[in-house]
Order: sequence, then C-alpha cells, then structure tokens
Amino acid sequence: MRKRTWLSAVAHVKIAFMGALTGGASALVVPGFQGVQLAFEQANAGKFGKLPVKIKVEGFDTQGNPTAIPPLATKVANDQAFVGVIGPNFSGESKAAGPILDASGIPFVTNSATNPGLAQNGWTHWFRAQGNDNSQGPTLANYIAKVMKPNCAYVASDDSTYGKGLADIAAKTMATDGLKATSELGAVTTGAKDFSALITKVKDSGCQVLFYGGYTPEAAPLRQQMVSGGLRDVTLVGGDGIQDADFVKNTGSQGEGTIASCPCGPISALSGRPGVAAFANAYKTRWGPDPGIYSADAYDVARMYIEAFKSGATTRQALTDWFAKADYEGLSKEISFTSAHELNPQAVKIYLYKDEGGTWQFIGEAHDVGAA
Repeated sequence: MRKRTWLSAVAHVKIAFMGALTGGASALVVPGFQGVQLAFEQANAGKFGKLPVKIKVEGFDTQGNPTAIPPLATKVANDQAFVGVIGPNFSGESKAAGPILDASGIPFVTNSATNPGLAQNGWTHWFRAQGNDNSQGPTLANYIAKVMKPNCAYVASDDSTYGKGLADIAAKTMATDGLKATSELGAVTTGAKDFSALITKVKDSGCQVLFYGGYTPEAAPLRQQMVSGGLRDVTLVGGDGIQDADFVKNTGSQGEGTIASCPCGPISALSGRPGVAAFANAYKTRWGPDPGIYSADAYDVARMYIEAFKSGATTRQALTDWFAKADYEGLSKEISFTSAHELNPQAVKIYLYKDEGGTWQFIGEAHDVGAA
C-alpha cells in the first residue's frame, strides 16, 4: 500500500496566523495565537462535532514589521493548502500584506488591526472582527476630556499606521470636546530609546495628560523616562497598543496610573456570555496563564472558521462567502459584518483599563464610565 502523506490527504486544510510572535510587540499577539491554537486543537479532537476536514494552523512571525510581511503573505497566497488567514494583527502589516492576500482570493480576518483606513482599500476577502479606532480614539479622548478633565493634553504618536491614526482621531475629538490639545504625530520613531525631546515638549506645555498613539516597546521606556524626567504626575494615556502584559511588567511602579483602552474585553467583563468560563479554564489548563489581550477575540475568529468548515465551506472563495453572511455568537461579542466587512456597529464596545499595582485593572466599558 502506498504511504499516504499529510499533503496528499484532501481532508486537511491549513490556516495561517500572521502577527508578531516574537519581538517587543509579541505580548499583544501571542495570547491571541494561543487562543487560536486552542480552538483548532479542540476542533480536531471533536469538541465541536464532526468536521469534514482536519485543521492545521501555522504561525507566521511578522515581528510587527510591515516590511517583513510581504514575503510571508506571498508564501501563504501561493500555497493552495492555505484556505484562510487569521490576521494580520497590526494595521501597518495589514496594509502591506492586504494587496497580496486579497489578490489570491484567500479570506483574511483580523481580530486586532484597528486603523479605519483598512476598510477603504476595496479588499474583497478582508474582514475585521473588531471595533476600529473611529470608536477607540473618541472613547479615549472623551475619557480624558469628560472624566479626567485636565487643563490640556499633549498628543503624540509613533510613526506607525496605527499610532498616527489613533492619535489623530483622539486629537480631533478632544478639540470637539473643547479640550486644548497640542498634537505631534510621528514624534517617536519605531525602535527609539531616547524620548528626552518629547518629554521636554510635554513639560513645557504644562499639560497634565500625554496621549500616546503607539506600542509598548516605545511606550514603556517613554513612561519610565517621563517619571525620571519629573513628569510622574502627568498621566500617560494610550490605546490597545500598550494594553499588554509587557507594559506593566517593564514599567513596574513607574507605570502606575497609566490609562489604556481596548476593543477587547477582559474575561471578568465577558463572564456572563455563554462558554466564557469553560474557555478560560481550558486556556489556563493549556497555556498556564489566564487568557490575555485578544485571547477570546482570536479564539472567536478560529471558531468561525470551524463553523464554516462544518457548513461545507472549505475553499477560499466559499469561506469568503461564508464570512460575508456570518452571524456568529462568540465569546467576546456577536460577530457579523457590514458590506464593507467591518464589524457591525451594534457589537462594538471599547473597554478602559488602569495600571494599578503592576496589573491592568478593568475600569469599565465606555458607556458605563462616561466616555461614550
């Protein structure tokens, strides 16, 4: 009998997970990848009923770098064994990979790339299973203006698509709210270590809040240098790009009081939804720590692929068609898409967190804390 190899078995499909699996931004991505792996392991073990396929997930490490992802996207696009993608996880890498993936006809569903401009590229096979920064930016700005009520805010960002976009939206909302804000988009270069120039400008402004659009690898040392530079009492506020375990770990007591948001809710806020407790237990058993940022959201996207497979959709086009019509009750939210393949607005929520005692403490959902 001829030995049957994995590749010759038509009942196997591959899903690519694309994101920063190593590097300084990996704490934002690895919890989601672990959620995805858990979902597919459970599916292959029969937890969700009989499947017409066996699923293999492969991680593609972008390190969050938009220049690193095109060859990875090309590899996935050209391998017909891959029928779907989860990710890319960041906005800049999504912008870089999108044309390649879309041209190949493969569905690519992001659970965490939040730049609003991604929906304006005309991509047929792209979906965003998350709220975008047109919700996150105003929420943060409203929280600053209406709840924190500082004398003024200094708004800065890194040079990423995500960071500049989020900061710009926040600055414009602050102006609408009547809060004086000085804006400096692209003030921080990705990989920067010295933030003295920005800190001097913040100090000279006299503002009580620094809004920062960017990621933890720069935000954590920025916060540390703010404290050492005499700005301990200036509150740092940022989006989901800093709301990871590495920020609180790397800043220690110097991060105390930092505010962050995320369109992803903590397990405590999701506990009333069906299946959340079982997921949390299974995740902890499989990986050790409790579910982290975007764990449940990425798990939901993986479960959607599983449900699509169960329906008989096993090709790239069939999966795209399935997602376009999907209405899935997930752990994190009910997921369905607009004609632009954005998450339906009714499902969008923004959650706020505060660094207290070296952990992110949940403040509340935007509507509940006066930030809507």
